[in-house]
Amino acid sequence: MAQRGIASRSEADRMIEKGWVMVDGRIVVPGDRAAPNAEIRLSNEAEAQLDNAVTVIMNKPRGFTSAADEFGGAPAMSLLTPENYRPNDSSAAPNLMGGGLRVAGRLSTREMGLVIYTTDTALARRLAAADVEESWLIDFRAPPPDGAVALLTQALQGAVNITSDAGNANALLLTTATLGKGILSSICDGQEWRADITRTRRGDISLGDMPVRGWRLLSPSAQGGTSGATA
Repeated sequence: MAQRGIASRSEADRMIEKGWVMVDGRIVVPGDRAAPNAEIRLSNEAEAQLDNAVTVIMNKPRGFTSAADEFGGAPAMSLLTPENYRPNDSSAAPNLMGGGLRVAGRLSTREMGLVIYTTDTALARRLAAADVEESWLIDFRAPPPDGAVALLTQALQGAVNITSDAGNANALLLTTATLGKGILSSICDGQEWRADITRTRRGDISLGDMPVRGWRLLSPSAQGGTSGATA
């Protein structure tokens, strides 16, 4: 189940212990093995548990770490407070303490923008993959340096699309699926460019007009469709 992105190993273990998992038409017990092409079906209770997964998007400020095991700043999860909650409706901020949220696509302390936290194992696996396409805004606070587009294209080995931002003459828009955490900051530092670097999209999920430090729950329809529980 974990390999197929249905649930984490601990979630799968709990579901199996409760008798909620069938493999090839038979209820499995702890220790059972399944063939790679086996049909896995979940009970209604298991599917309801997965359907209750929570996903949060945040506009992380610079100087905050995106995950609890990172160093160099305060954890961005500390910003998940009612004061920073920015829902699309009038709903009250949910209590997410101890909710098992995990980061899906890390962001350097030196970069700002979209960070996604979720309890949805399938979504987390999909968004944490190294080849997920992302969009970035690089704001130089002045017209982009001469040759910036060519240098960025070369540094990212050509697997990138770079355009000017129609709404900001000082910025470039960059779309790529090859970035590691902190790569853009390192490139800018190497060229002595002063720039604000903001991730605006990861996979199908976009930051939108979320203010810095703001966060909200993401509806299932906005997640781009997660993997189903039936194999």
